[in-house]
Amino acid sequence: MRKTILIIVLLIFLIGCQQDGGLLPSNVIFSEQFIPGQMGAWQIEGDSVSRTAVIDEQLIIEVNAPQTIQFATLTEPQFTNFVVEADVRQLRGDVAGSFGILFRMQAPNQFYRFEITGNGNYILERRNADGTWTRYLDDWTSSEAINQGINATNRLKVEAIDRNISVFVNGILLAQISDNLYPAGTIAFDAGTFISSELKVAFDNVTVSSP
Repeated sequence: MRKTILIIVLLIFLIGCQQDGGLLPSNVIFSEQFIPGQMGAWQIEGDSVSRTAVIDEQLIIEVNAPQTIQFATLTEPQFTNFVVEADVRQLRGDVAGSFGILFRMQAPNQFYRFEITGNGNYILERRNADGTWTRYLDDWTSSEAINQGINATNRLKVEAIDRNISVFVNGILLAQISDNLYPAGTIAFDAGTFISSELKVAFDNVTVSSP
């Protein structure tokens, strides 16, 4: 009887894991599929200009004004050494608009940012407490590794180990820097416009793992 019960419990566990997308590797410390009722501590907010929402098990960020950035923060836990990955897909708007990962956030105006655009460019930079930006590249840089256009999916990855930061798209290394002004912090996803007043993107399949 005991063996039968154990087998039934194991089957239920395995079915549940399959429904959640399979067993996670042992080094994964956080994962997110944006399933209502099973989500992490995301800060979801917005207004008529820009907003975030969870729709169809995706994190949707929408911007309806030029020169505007909107982001959704995972308010806890904080991460020190980690690898964060996520799928992002532009749903609507100018392909020159940008979207990506904010990490080691200290406050809403203090973080590192890895960003791509729908027309194949990327940037890696730091937002400073005084409102200025420190760029680790001369300017936005193009890469053939970025899938371009509306509805194109890109897998973003940031690896932060002590002062060493590496960023990837679709498994391709784009840049490596050394910086430890912000040694730890939270993560967030963002989207931002430049001249255009419309941008809508979706994030999904988020994992944070130990390096």
